[in-house]
Amino acid sequence: MRRTAAAVTMLVLATAGCTDSGSRAYTVPDTVCGVAVDSDLLSPLLPDGEKLTQRAYDAGQESPRCRLSVDGKLVVYLTGDVVAADTDPLKVQDRALVRLGNPAAVDIGDGARVADNGALAVARCAYEGRQSKFVALVQLQKKVPAKTSQRRDALRSFLESYFPKAMAKQGCTQAS
Repeated sequence: MRRTAAAVTMLVLATAGCTDSGSRAYTVPDTVCGVAVDSDLLSPLLPDGEKLTQRAYDAGQESPRCRLSVDGKLVVYLTGDVVAADTDPLKVQDRALVRLGNPAAVDIGDGARVADNGALAVARCAYEGRQSKFVALVQLQKKVPAKTSQRRDALRSFLESYFPKAMAKQGCTQAS
């Protein structure tokens, strides 16, 4: 009995020392590259690690990009593009969405797709006095959460909250 109790105590102590591995030492931000986000909705898409960094850059005046990295590894890539009103981003990005895994239509903006490892939404808007469309893409580089159905649900929830804020930040006002 003493041997069993000692073994259990050693196992508990050894396990307690391991609980720090696989934990999150950084704080999930409430702003991502200048766009306000709900940190509770972003959190499930981020892996454990020590340090989260953000890097914003432009692929052109109407195309902001944002890279979220954990411990130096890209984990989430966000894009926002203003495109011509006659462009169909869902058709243009069809192959890319298929590569992200099993895209399915969801009710966000004027049209959206959520896939296993990313999501895209589009809406008509007025941009600098002309009719345009705003397109946002969220692409995951890590399979977080590990379970695909949970990851898809997390992507949908995040995109639903993030999309209108990213559109407003870009200066696109909802078209009537």
